[in-house]
Amino acid sequence: MADYFLSDVHLRLDQPDRGRRLARMVDRLNAEDTLTIVGDLCDFWFAARQRQADPMTCAGLRALAGFRDRGGSITILAGNHDGWLGPFYEQTLGATFIADKLETEVQGLKLQIAHGHRLGAQTPWKSILKSRVFLEAFRRVPDPLADALGSLLKRTNSKNQEEFDRKGIAAYQRYVASLVGPFDLVILGHVHSAIDTGPGRPRLVILGGWYHQSSYLVLERGSISHIVESKWD
Repeated sequence: MADYFLSDVHLRLDQPDRGRRLARMVDRLNAEDTLTIVGDLCDFWFAARQRQADPMTCAGLRALAGFRDRGGSITILAGNHDGWLGPFYEQTLGATFIADKLETEVQGLKLQIAHGHRLGAQTPWKSILKSRVFLEAFRRVPDPLADALGSLLKRTNSKNQEEFDRKGIAAYQRYVASLVGPFDLVILGHVHSAIDTGPGRPRLVILGGWYHQSSYLVLERGSISHIVESKWD
């Protein structure tokens, strides 16, 4: 038995590569394994513009449902892109949905797990993505305007991602330094750079995003492995 953790896959139907890479990873899991997804499994675009399509056209969602059907356990934490999708995750994937951080013990290790967007690692304008009012309004935007806004968001993210990640990592490091409690491992997402501070207590692992790579954490027999794969692997 092994316990797996990943974050920020940002599944959307017009970016099928992410789903295919997730499916390859999930299809390797055994029925007794567990999988915790630390937010932003699906992208805001999926939540706002693609919910009416068949979600099982996405290889990643199909693989998750198959993993659950063969006995696997899935827990999904809310991210800033998919905080409204709890009922969908529960009904479609058979997942347990958690709206905030999770504190738990896994294989003798005490863990704190959170997406991280509430820990100071979020630019103010991105907070609008958490608003249900904005979500509902964006669903009604005509396709050409929505596409233009989507392209603008992509360019802005690409231009500012390095600076965003730098500030986010610093915020996470301050947060971990301030923790009072017996945690062995803190697992965070949201920041798309994969970071592992290594030995130390608590050990900080930032899972990293799936835009340009596939990354996940594995706990097996008390050993911690943070795996980062090229999207071409």
